[in-house]
Amino acid sequence: MPSELGLYIHLPFCARRCPYCDFWALPFSPAWAKPLRQALGRHLARLTEIHPVSGRELTSVYLGGGTPSLWPAFALSSLLAEIKKNFLLAEGAEISLEANPDSLSPGKLIKLRQAGFNRLSLGVQSFSPKSLEILGRSHKPGHINRAVQWARQAGFANLSLDIMYGLPGQSLPMALEDISRLLALGSEHISLYQLTLNPDTPLGRQYRTYCAPMPDEALLLAMEDQGYQMCERAGFTRYEISNFARPGFNCRHNSSTWRGGDYLALGPGAHGHLNGCRWANYYDVAAYITAWSGGGEGVEFYEQLPPEQRALELFMLGLRTAQGVDLEQVSGIIGQPASQYYRLALARLPALGWGRIIYPYLKPTALGLRMADSAALLFFPE
Repeated sequence: MPSELGLYIHLPFCARRCPYCDFWALPFSPAWAKPLRQALGRHLARLTEIHPVSGRELTSVYLGGGTPSLWPAFALSSLLAEIKKNFLLAEGAEISLEANPDSLSPGKLIKLRQAGFNRLSLGVQSFSPKSLEILGRSHKPGHINRAVQWARQAGFANLSLDIMYGLPGQSLPMALEDISRLLALGSEHISLYQLTLNPDTPLGRQYRTYCAPMPDEALLLAMEDQGYQMCERAGFTRYEISNFARPGFNCRHNSSTWRGGDYLALGPGAHGHLNGCRWANYYDVAAYITAWSGGGEGVEFYEQLPPEQRALELFMLGLRTAQGVDLEQVSGIIGQPASQYYRLALARLPALGWGRIIYPYLKPTALGLRMADSAALLFFPE
């Protein structure tokens, strides 16, 4: 199994709920901020008691949400200081913070960098004022350039920028202009996501995939292909379906997760995985606070994954990455050679042009990355 150990912290508050978002997030509540911060401290103090990690070092810490950058610098810095007291951090550990461009200031970024945060992930999404309005984003295009400039001045040398394509009313030139402006900012990492319409979100109830004003399938493929080419010409390597990085700047936390690595979970709605066990903390913020105020463990569910399920998830995640699936790792989990247990699926992937075996890895082709979900289905039991 991979030796990495991560810590994911979910801070669920946002300034307002984006109409396309189906993540666990809710509008900021001042009444809950202090009690939640106290609950996080109590939970953190008991993490290694509840989930023994045998003195393993943290190789990554990831603060996601929600909008973690809404929290004041002193709250985020003190939380990171408590993490350092309770865990050993590996040399060069990746410590990421998700942020909205309009929730930052020069002073705040300096304090966060001094506290030890070394990777900043900015949710740009678009440079078009109209598209940002449709997406319900609170920032303006000017906030984006300003936030990047301030981050660099504060000493952040690992900057990730997220952008979306396939937006309502978006043409191919509009999508490529967004990507061009993103590339001009000179980040180390880019996440390029197609807008997904979840029917349970306001945007999903308003629009339908492939129906005007949403781009049709041919236009989406053109946006994807040409956008990917632009990223690669700019010196980025695609290492996962939607993620591109300059050499040495793959997101370590997410990469470990895709390889079946271990990560602990802190905060409402956060998920964890350790040695084949998976759990999720209470989603309800009040329930999470109450549990940790009363000495409980605040766990929504906990399950021991059977070997076949663990192996299946390695295929589901690994086939989304350029590295692919480590067949020796799969063999170790199921207790028999993966080449025999999955021989039919392993023969089908090359025949379909979706993958190739470069032992010990099963690597997806470019077509295979596009067909990742269908490729993973081949490994499901009949």
